[in-house]
Amino acid sequence: MKKDLITVNIDVGGTFTDGFFAWGNRLVSAKVPTTGHDLTVGFMECIESGAEKMEMGLSEFLSKASMVRFSTTMGTNAIIEKKGMQIGLLVTSGQEGELYSVEGEFKVSDYFVNPELIEGVEEEIDIEGKVIIKPKVEQTLKAVKKLQESGARMIVISLKNSYWNDANEREVKRLIQEEYPRHYLGSVPTLASFEVSSRPDDYRRLNTVVGNAYIHRPMKVSLYRAEDKIRSHIYNKPLFIGHSSGGVAAVAKTRAIDTLNSGPVAGVFGVKALSDEYQVDIIGADMGGTSLDLSVVRKGELPLELSHEIEGLPTHIPAIAVQTIGAGGGSIAKVVQGELQIGPESVGANPGPACFGKGGKMATVTDADVVLGRISSDFFLGGRLELSVDKARKAIEEHVAGERKNKVEEAANEIIMGVEEKVKDAVVKVGSGIGTVVAYGGAGPMHMTGLVKEKGIKRIIITPHSAIFSAFGESMMGILHTYTRPLLQKSNVEELINQMKMDAEKDMKSEGFSSDEIKFDVDAISYDPSERVDGFVPIEKKRKKDELVTLRLHARGEAPVSVFTRGKCGEENPEIAKIGEREVIWGDEKISTPVFIFEKLQKGAIVEGPAIIESIDTTIPIVEGTFFRVDVIGNGIIGSKRSDIVVS
Repeated sequence: MKKDLITVNIDVGGTFTDGFFAWGNRLVSAKVPTTGHDLTVGFMECIESGAEKMEMGLSEFLSKASMVRFSTTMGTNAIIEKKGMQIGLLVTSGQEGELYSVEGEFKVSDYFVNPELIEGVEEEIDIEGKVIIKPKVEQTLKAVKKLQESGARMIVISLKNSYWNDANEREVKRLIQEEYPRHYLGSVPTLASFEVSSRPDDYRRLNTVVGNAYIHRPMKVSLYRAEDKIRSHIYNKPLFIGHSSGGVAAVAKTRAIDTLNSGPVAGVFGVKALSDEYQVDIIGADMGGTSLDLSVVRKGELPLELSHEIEGLPTHIPAIAVQTIGAGGGSIAKVVQGELQIGPESVGANPGPACFGKGGKMATVTDADVVLGRISSDFFLGGRLELSVDKARKAIEEHVAGERKNKVEEAANEIIMGVEEKVKDAVVKVGSGIGTVVAYGGAGPMHMTGLVKEKGIKRIIITPHSAIFSAFGESMMGILHTYTRPLLQKSNVEELINQMKMDAEKDMKSEGFSSDEIKFDVDAISYDPSERVDGFVPIEKKRKKDELVTLRLHARGEAPVSVFTRGKCGEENPEIAKIGEREVIWGDEKISTPVFIFEKLQKGAIVEGPAIIESIDTTIPIVEGTFFRVDVIGNGIIGSKRSDIVVS
């Protein structure tokens, strides 16, 4: 892939769609509202905004793009909002109720699948992989017909011991496809667990294939529509989708479940880049409109989990670990039994906070920021959206101040104190012993700068790309494909590795890579059935009585990635970036506060709080007793001591 062309990186969040565009050392960003009715509308609007900033038309811009990366919370949102597929589930007879779980475990029938849409198949395979009972045609098709007539829009097959031998799953799928060919109106998509997971544990295999099926249709429609739209503008390469495991791959090589949490995961790559640059352990804190996503990078290592959970269900999907709590700019503030409650509900992009003037009536964290003067009503998103102070005040009066019988300003201050206490507790808990935090997301710099007054937190890093940081982090992600095979007693390790390499070369050829451009590495995952615990073992290890092993191959392709550029520090005096003062309420006191523009602060400039630093896409309140310094990379470093704001 050519490195002298443009890279386009788009992250679709619940409230905003963010873009980061790199062309050599020329970097631009964009932020547009997410279009919930059709995410590809906001996707294209964001790319068009980037093209305008690069002073090009959309088609010229995309014709010069070496790659387009796309991450999204679409699948996660579909699960949270329960807007997935109506699944009909086929399991081994006798497991219709337990679904291979043990007592007390959460089951797919508790969330993803209607218990009335679960049928058993009379079949059996033993733990040595021998077919004891082959699925009977009449009984199998009768079960499928019942599921279809009951409203199933996708059939999922997950049979016991298919890890050892997937013959019965393949047979059931063959029977369904013969009875209901794809061109028939009565046909429905069919997915079997062997197509999604080759790791042991029937319970997790079932969870994985059901989770994938649940979000398959909406993901498929949106992602292919996005690819079609950019190709209509002369872009002739694959659209690369962010995976939760830490890489990107073409749409055609992506399973729906791979994309879960891909937006927050992309942000972690930005955190890792900063950890590498500064040579320190870092807590990543991404606060957007809906949630706070936390990650930890220690010794430059990404926090990879072997089994990611979906709504409490353990799966076989590896993922970069991100912890989420409901705290964002759009978090709803209300009074419940006399107590102030903030989140986890959020107003989202539509209608948004009351101050947006789009019909929102509930009080939110952003409304409180506007009332206190922390956010400028006429410079939000660089002036692209004028905020209504009156509507923010009215919402807080009706839903918080009136209930607690205090002034609007007092109620707004309580909201800010409440959400920042929630953020502080979460950050300190997740990153015990780490003194550096990267605050990002549209609301991250707004609500974390005071953390430096907390014990153990020495500094906050805020980059010029903080408001679109997941899109920025996505620009650090390379091509990654992962392949797995069960390592059985009869298996030949070298033969399995060669099979996976052949699959990888075939897949990556379609993405523009030749065989000599692919880098391979292999590892092996162990599984203890008695403890149900995953781990890593030597590749040569075969199956033992108490341990199962899965061979795994990673195929990586080098892709254009962003890098930091260093400059020289000038004067500490920040006056050149000062645009005036405004009244801001800090705690119980209203103070005439100096306002600076982040983009105009020179490297080396120091701002002492209280102060407000405004950027096109976010606002950074600098509390009294703290300092903000622009370093040689162009990042803002906040600390309570001058010695803490010099890290480069």
